[in-house]
This record gives sequence, structure tokens and C-alpha cells, in this order.
Amino acid sequence: MSIRLKSGGHSFSSSELNSEVRNSSQPVEVVVLTPKSTLVPAEFFVAEHAAGYLAEVGLALANGECAVFSEAKEGAVAVMAISAECYAELKACIPAGVLFTSPLIEGVAPEKGSKLHLEADVLYVRIYNRGLRFAEAFECKSDADVLYYIAKVDEVYDIYNMYARVSGDVKHLQKLLKPIFKDLVCE
Repeated sequence: MSIRLKSGGHSFSSSELNSEVRNSSQPVEVVVLTPKSTLVPAEFFVAEHAAGYLAEVGLALANGECAVFSEAKEGAVAVMAISAECYAELKACIPAGVLFTSPLIEGVAPEKGSKLHLEADVLYVRIYNRGLRFAEAFECKSDADVLYYIAKVDEVYDIYNMYARVSGDVKHLQKLLKPIFKDLVCE
């Protein structure tokens, strides 16, 4: 069972939770959709420094925000910013606990290629070549933003000639990227 927090975790109301989530005996997964996301190598991650990891990559917390993080997956931990009020409300109304995650860390990593995920005005881009080479979340208010960031990533990683897997708003990404990518697969 999971909850998706859009707009960077700033638009949540406990009244949206159904009784199944509230009464769950298992922790509930919360997917945080925000451009204020980064990955940290699991072996270097220290929970008390979560806000510092965001600041180190230029994504410092704003007033009223706090840092949350995922469990380690494939050697990395996702750190995201959410509303401190939202965080407190989630903790209060889900007694079994909350497990945070991000599209920046979801799914199985390919040996070589890219994973692109568009949801809630955030484009998540991951590039693999015998391991993770690049991972970033971009705020995209328009199709031009999506195409711009993809083009910039291609300048460095030559992703147009790689296998690419898209998820999230698949139809929209397919419409935008099918003419550009050599091998585009939709999930």
C-alpha cells in the first residue's frame, strides 16, 4: 500500500487517507514527488545529516521543510524535502510507521541505459553504464523543460543512442521522446 505526495509533499491532508491506510499493521510506503531529491551512497549515509545532503547539492531546505529518506536500495539512499507539517501529520495518522521512497530510486537498474520518469511536474533521470552514473530530479513546468533537460543530459551521456525506459506519465513522455530516442521502452 502506498501514498504519493505530489508538489514536493506540500499538499497532503490526513482526511485523504482511507481507513485501510490508517489501520494498517504494516508501515505505509510514501512516494515523495519533488525536485528536491538526491541520492547518497548508502555506505556514507548518516540519517542525522539528511538535510545537509540536500544543501550540499544546492537543494537546501526552505522554512517549514524537513528531510526524509528512503531505505538503501542498490547501494543508494534517496533523500527528499517535504513539508514539516505534512511529515508530522503522516507520523500521527499512520501508527504502523511510514517508509519514504522516490522515483529516483525505484525500479530495477539496467546494465546500460537510462530510466526516465515524469510525474507531478518532476522529471527523474537516471543513467546507467555498468553502475549508476547520473541521477537527478528536474522541475519541469512545460514540455520545453523536459526536452531541454533531456538534451543537456544527452550532451554529456549520449543517451539518445542508449536504451531508455520511461515510466510515470508514459503517454506524455512517449509523445515527446519517441522521435528523439533510438530505443524507447514504456513501462
